[in-house]
Amino acid sequence: MKTNNYIKNKRELGIMEEQRQIKFRRKRKEQEIKRKKVADLVAYGKEKEKQFLDKLKSTYPSISDNNLEDQYSSMDFSSCDNNEFIEHEYKFRIKYKHDQFVEGLMVDRSKLRYMDYRVRQGVRQIIYWQCSDGCYCWELTDIDKQSDEFTISTNSNKQINQQPKPVVYIKNKYLKKFL
Repeated sequence: MKTNNYIKNKRELGIMEEQRQIKFRRKRKEQEIKRKKVADLVAYGKEKEKQFLDKLKSTYPSISDNNLEDQYSSMDFSSCDNNEFIEHEYKFRIKYKHDQFVEGLMVDRSKLRYMDYRVRQGVRQIIYWQCSDGCYCWELTDIDKQSDEFTISTNSNKQINQQPKPVVYIKNKYLKKFL
């Protein structure tokens, strides 16, 4: 014959298991929502890149989308007009004015390293930011001579709960209006 303690413990274990399963389902649902949010942001970004590519074609007729061949390409676009090879990076920041942040506009630290490497190979490197007050750009020509044009820090994309990573802020006074 089973004791009352045994029945009570079995009931408590059942309740604990049910609570564990509820917690597991809630966590899995949160992960699915996060994955969908990231996928939606990526799709939105790709659409904005295509729109910007059309605008760039008037200035750089030979420009092409590097992401068509490799979705993880280092730079979004490349062009070769008048025997000058240029790689272009596009950042869609329509929520913000270009001078809204004291530090300036941000790009990954790894992107700046790549750009420096390519500049040393003779390839021009330009970054564009589409902000609410227009499109602004910055060109890296010599990282040593331009070291006063940016600061290095850490930041993250809080929309997708990204961990902080090394970033570079291009100071506002060195940004040029593009379109």
